[in-house]
Formats: sequence, structure tokens, C-alpha cells
Amino acid sequence: MEGGNFEKAQKYFSAFMDFDSSAYAEVEKFKLDTLRAEAKKGNSAAEFMLGVLYYRGVGVDGRDYSEAAMLFSKSAMSGNRYGQCGLAYCILEGRGAVQDEPAAASMLRRAAAAGIPEAMNALGVCYYKGLGVELNPRKAVELFKKAASDGSLRAKVSLGRAWLEGKGVEKKDEAMAVKLFREAADSGSAVGQNNLAVAYSKGIGVEVDDFAALGWYEKSAMNGYAASQLMLGMAYLQGLGVSPDAVAGARWLKAAAEQGNAEAQNNLAVCHMNGLGVEQNNALAMHWYEKSAKQGYAIAQNNLGDCYLNGIGVEENPFEAVKWYRRAAFQGDINAASSLGYCYLEGIGANKDASDAIKWLRKAAEAGDVNAQSNLGTCLVNGVGTAENIAEAIKWLSKASDAGDAQAMGNLGACYYNGIGVRRDEFKGVALMRKAAKAGNEEAKKALMRIGR
Repeated sequence: MEGGNFEKAQKYFSAFMDFDSSAYAEVEKFKLDTLRAEAKKGNSAAEFMLGVLYYRGVGVDGRDYSEAAMLFSKSAMSGNRYGQCGLAYCILEGRGAVQDEPAAASMLRRAAAAGIPEAMNALGVCYYKGLGVELNPRKAVELFKKAASDGSLRAKVSLGRAWLEGKGVEKKDEAMAVKLFREAADSGSAVGQNNLAVAYSKGIGVEVDDFAALGWYEKSAMNGYAASQLMLGMAYLQGLGVSPDAVAGARWLKAAAEQGNAEAQNNLAVCHMNGLGVEQNNALAMHWYEKSAKQGYAIAQNNLGDCYLNGIGVEENPFEAVKWYRRAAFQGDINAASSLGYCYLEGIGANKDASDAIKWLRKAAEAGDVNAQSNLGTCLVNGVGTAENIAEAIKWLSKASDAGDAQAMGNLGACYYNGIGVRRDEFKGVALMRKAAKAGNEEAKKALMRIGR
């Protein structure tokens, strides 16, 4: 069933799947209705090509990895090596299929042996990172070189990365890396354009040039590369190299978010939460936080925890909040560690556990979180969850007080007023308590009433 033009055209679709914009003109020649009709007949080449369109979200109603994986699977079952390559991508990345790195590497090996450059590059990436195969950077570089010589622009970028990191090659060579990135970028590789933008942004192998970086990010973003869309979106939101434009920023973030970029999903949620370039919509913010959090992005997990704790965009659920705080905290997110410590301290969404509370509060306090410093200092003053340690308590309360935390100012003021851990200074103590009361601290207000101040 694989007839002439369809069989030959698979190479363009394979390149296009790797964000090679130079193949787009050839891809456009094949109309969606024609591909659907041929795929319905069981044409494995058409199944693969249609799968690429769903994978990239081009010419169809949005990106659909599940549909792409199904079409690739049908093509692969007919023995089509391009279909095997496409299915391997989905399985390797867990997009539209269950992630299985060894199975993906096996499929890529068969497709690479059939001479498909994009499969050679992807197999090389597996060896470079140890995905489903034994880590072997030298073997990876061999595959990159072969794929690049056979026309894969993505492989040229992969080879550039090897030179940049000094893996699988003679030695690290930033100039060689940039040369390869530029060759790929000039030929229309969105990935090459992104990497060249990063080089200009960070001064890797070239002089720092923010204007050049922005230009390459824009080219790459226009070619559909999510990482560049994220960077361009943030540039517009923050006015970095361009006039601030929140609408344009949010638009680029959404483009990246819809491709599954976890950081973009979180940042788009922030935009919806604050009405920045988009409508203020807590439910939509919650939607994007959840997508990002489920991908393991710690900042989004913490933000999702805040939503559940405070009932923002979703029904209040402290138990769910603690679940997400815990996940983020174990990844090292300091805000989440602080919130988790407070939840354990107060028994919010979890059983009270003062010792666990101290563990997380100390971790966050040492990293500079003001709320944690205040809560830890308060615990140390009162011996909650740990032995009383007035000297350490004063240290943390002072840090938090200097940062403007009302609770810390009130408690530190009480220490000065009563001479607890410091030389007694009623004037300073009252001044701190008044400052805390003015900031809304109820305990400070009560303390001032008790002492008639």
C-alpha cells in the first residue's frame, strides 16, 4: 500500500518531527484529507505522516500525543520503520504512551539500522544519556556524526552539545559547538536556533549579545520549539531586550504550555492568577498548575498546594495541599518546606508533628525563608518540637524581624521587653511590638494592652 510519493515523503515528515523547518514546505504539500483517507485504507506511510502532524499539532485541531502514538503504532505494526521511529519517540518521552526507555531504544535501533537519520540521532541521545541502554557517549557521538552526514539537523545540534560538554569527543570545544549550532540554525533547525540563542545569552563560545539571542529565540519559537517559546514569553513579560508586552508574553507561554513544557505551564498559571496578559481566572490557573505539578515541577507543586490550602480555584482541601507541599519539599523547594513545616506544626492537613515541623522549618529558615525563620524562632523560644534554645531563637527572630515579619517582630519585642535571651530594653521591646501590631499581629496587640502601652 506504500506508494511512490507517500513513501518518499516520509523523510520530510521525519525531519519535521525533529523541528527542522526546512522540511515544512514539503510537508505542506500533503493535504490533511488525503492523508486521513490513505491512513484509513491502512497506508502505513500515511499513518506515520498523519501521526507527525498530530505530534507537532500542525494542520490539525491541536496537538494530540495519544492520537499520534496510535497512528505510529499502526504504521509500526505494518513494519514501517518511520512508524517505529515515531512510536519510539512517544514511548521514550511518555507522550501518548507508557514510558519505556528500553523498548524505545530497541525500536530506534531497528529504525536507525534502516537508515533513518532522525532515528540514529535519537538512539545516539539514548547512549549519550543512558536511556534504556548503557551510557556510552562515544557511541553516541558516532551516531550523531553518521546522522548529521545523512542530513539530520537535530543530530548536528546533538553533536554540538557533545563538544560543548566534552563528552564522547577529544575535548571540550565551545567554538566548535557554536559552529555546529549555527550551521543547524541557519538551515532551519528550531533546536539549533534555540541553542545558538542560549550561547549568545550566556556568552558560550561567543560574546554575550542579548539582541542576537532574542532574535534566535524568536526564530526558534516561530518554528514551534517550546523552550524558545518559554524564553520569548518571559522576555516579553519582563521586558528583557523588548518593550514589555504582557499579552504577547502570555501568548508565547501558552504556546509552550500546550506542548507540555512544565515551566511554561506554571508561569501561564501565574499569569491567570494575576490577570497578567490574560483574563484573571483562578480555575484556569489551577488547571495549569496541576498540569505542571503532575510533571514533577516543584514550583508548581508548591503553588498547587497553596491553591488547595486557601481554596483558590478549587475547593479548600488541606490534605491535598500537604500532599503537594511534601512532593515539592522533597525536591528542595524552600517555600514548600516552610509551608509543610507550618502544616505539621499546626496539624493542618496532617497530624501534628512538632519534630517534623522543626526539621522542615529549619531547612527553609537556613535557606532564607522569612516565614520559616519566624516560626522556627517562636518554636525555639517555647521549646516546641525541640529543646528550648533562646540564643538560637533570638537569631532567627532577629532575621525575620529585620525582613519585616510581624510575628517575629512581636515575639522579639517580647524578648527585649522581658529580657529573655537579650539585655532587657523596654523601649526597644515596645517599639517592636507596636510595629508588629501596626502590621496586624494580634498577639502583639494583646501584649501591648496587657502592659498598658
